[in-house]
Amino acid sequence: MADKPTLTPIWLDPKGPATPRPMVQTARLEPDPNKIPNLLSELGKLNPALVEQFGQSIFNQRHDPQAQADEAARASFEAMGKDSAALGDQIKNGAYSPKTVQALGARQGLVAANEAQDAIVKAYGESPDPANFDQNAAIASARDQFKQRFGNNATAMRYFEQSLADLPSKLQSAKTKTATDNFVQQRDMTLSGAFDAAMSQSKDPKAMGAVVRQMVKENTDFIHASPTEQAKLLQGLIMKAGDNGDVDRVNVLGDIDLGSGPLKNAMGQVFQNAQQRAVNVTEGKVKEDFQTKLFGWMQSAQTGSLTEDQKKEAQAFSDAHPKVFTAAGLNSIFNTQAAALKSQANSLAEEQRANAKDIVLAQHSTELADATQKGSLKSAVGSDVEIKLANGKKATVPRKEVIASTLKANAEVARQNAMASTTGDDATRQEAGTDAYLDIYTRNDELPDDLADAAKGVLSSSRADDEPTPTQISQAHELVRIATKAPGLIDTIVKSDKDRAFVDSLTASAQAKLDPKAALKRAIADRDNYDATAPLDRKTEAEAVDTVVKNLTTGNDGWGPFNWGASTFGANESQLKALAMRTVRQLYRGGRSADEVADIAEKRLKANVTNFNGQSIDMTGLPISKPETAVPMFEAARKKIIETPTFKGVDPKTLSFQRVGSTDRFVVVSTDGILTHTMSTNFQQLFLMYKDVHEEEEKNKKASALAAGVQRTVNQDRMVNPPQPLNLGGFGPSHD
Repeated sequence: MADKPTLTPIWLDPKGPATPRPMVQTARLEPDPNKIPNLLSELGKLNPALVEQFGQSIFNQRHDPQAQADEAARASFEAMGKDSAALGDQIKNGAYSPKTVQALGARQGLVAANEAQDAIVKAYGESPDPANFDQNAAIASARDQFKQRFGNNATAMRYFEQSLADLPSKLQSAKTKTATDNFVQQRDMTLSGAFDAAMSQSKDPKAMGAVVRQMVKENTDFIHASPTEQAKLLQGLIMKAGDNGDVDRVNVLGDIDLGSGPLKNAMGQVFQNAQQRAVNVTEGKVKEDFQTKLFGWMQSAQTGSLTEDQKKEAQAFSDAHPKVFTAAGLNSIFNTQAAALKSQANSLAEEQRANAKDIVLAQHSTELADATQKGSLKSAVGSDVEIKLANGKKATVPRKEVIASTLKANAEVARQNAMASTTGDDATRQEAGTDAYLDIYTRNDELPDDLADAAKGVLSSSRADDEPTPTQISQAHELVRIATKAPGLIDTIVKSDKDRAFVDSLTASAQAKLDPKAALKRAIADRDNYDATAPLDRKTEAEAVDTVVKNLTTGNDGWGPFNWGASTFGANESQLKALAMRTVRQLYRGGRSADEVADIAEKRLKANVTNFNGQSIDMTGLPISKPETAVPMFEAARKKIIETPTFKGVDPKTLSFQRVGSTDRFVVVSTDGILTHTMSTNFQQLFLMYKDVHEEEEKNKKASALAAGVQRTVNQDRMVNPPQPLNLGGFGPSHD
């Protein structure tokens, strides 16, 4: 190793004149690898060791595998997902080593080749004449287009050309295959059409098979279609026949043998599926045809216009397809026809009855209106009305229809009259009208359906968890109206003690003028707490009951049935106490205070209880507005009962009635409440007894007057011999 050179120190004279030097910024140049040896030679004159170290560093940097791998990885990562144009930009703008540039060029060439191939194949596929597609011109055009992207990168060009090298042969092969496929497809379509046409002309399955076999032979001889190829066509025809539901064609084609056994054996399960498919489709067609026919038959039957030809057609179809159109189905059609004809006859009768009802209402409007105002409409219309129409036929108008129509007409008149005679705002007039409307019904022991339905609506729909709705508040208003204006009928719609508690609470709140929404909430709470409320203490309860009974039996207000005197108490007093106790308990559990239960109980019993011959009879829930009006009914019923063998010789003054719980049944008892004779009846039967007695009494009364010499008038004659069974007086249920 050479000796190190010796550096001679040079002493600088600080006193020497300072020579100013301009500062120059030199341009940064890229090192020229060809000049590095010169640089190293010059440096070697200074220090050989430094030259050696610097040269080794440059060599390592250029040939370090890790550095090269890192650069290649970065370049590959940046190239991911790029098309050929973007890869060209990356190569141009990146400072890569020649090896990396070469790798990127290969990637660019491959990507460009794929892009070119996709474009050419697409153009081929979209060509209107693929067989004459010029693939060479397409490839040359693509080469010119992509050459601009490669620049001078020979690697990219080489990979591009290599990747597209086999494309011309592939395109040519595709063109040849397309032409062949087109020929075979056209030939097969022609053959299939010929097979189809030939089989369609042969109705006999055996003849159809012979025709197909002859055609197969001719196709083999003349157009060189092999049996195997034709077998595939026939298999396709088998599947088609199955889809069309042609069972015969499926079986005929399946039996054809083209040299390797029947087609059905070769097809195996596929043939069986085709057979089943044909059966299913056939049945489906039958069912579809049946549905169309059935619609026509049923439509005609429903209107009663099923013709004899349609009947025969339906019978024939049922005979041919009993599983699809059963005998029961056929009978249903005929029964529908019979029902339609009967309905038409009934409709005619209904129309006649409607006309008859109008006639009855018109002929007897004065008597019916008078009876309605007096509250005796139900007894005035004692039974169904039969009249003769203009065509000579007779029509019967049900009693309940006459009553319902009369009530509705008169109630509407009362509503309009009340509104017209009431001063105030519209709400006030509406209220007066509704009160008058309800009064007409309650006079005759009925509730109008619209108001009753509204009252029932709030009873069934109100819930503690729900905020009262405007509809419920309106319904609650009608419930209070019925409870206050028709207390004797409220229990025809209130069916439980809880609902009764709801009504009592709502009524009390209304009388106290509580806010409607708050009143409804309170009524809901009183109803829901009914079972949980502790009973009234015995002392307070006894005092309340005594007050009720005392006021009912000794009051001097002139009110009806309970002013009997002490001598008539007997068993009746205990009955009255029982009713009073039940009512007091129910009211207290329903949320009424101890101070108010006696007064409310007294009013309720007056509205629902009557006395007949020493017995307190509870009429709660029965269709009677004022219980005292039931007395004539009990008197008439007692008179009819005495005429029976069971009660022959019994003094009528010793007999009365008791109601069986809350049902509509009654039993005959003695005046002391003892059941001496086993006999029971119901409210309807009691009314019918009353009607018979009342009609007989009225007729005898009028006949006696006439016999005494009173001059007969037209009106009197009509009363003695009424054209319709309309007899005034009394009361009774409107529903038979």
